Amino acid sequence: MSKGNIITGIVFLVLSVVVTYGVAIIDFLVNKTKNVVGFPFAFSSFNFLGSETNQTMLFVDIIFWFIVLFGIWKLILRLIKR
Repeated sequence: MSKGNIITGIVFLVLSVVVTYGVAIIDFLVNKTKNVVGFPFAFSSFNFLGSETNQTMLFVDIIFWFIVLFGIWKLILRLIKR
């Protein structure tokens, strides 16, 4: 693995964390009655007294967005090469 590939992987990991929390905030603002936060996997729930985060589902959600962003990146690179 080259140094560029490692840096690209780290950038995509950071972006996937940002997207995970960004989408969760938007999901919370749009669907307040649902009492769970996270898209596509609900990783946090809340009630009047506090909230609870399921760390496993948070990890799965981050990995999901990592794969989505990486796939979009590869698709863009393939379209640019044409």
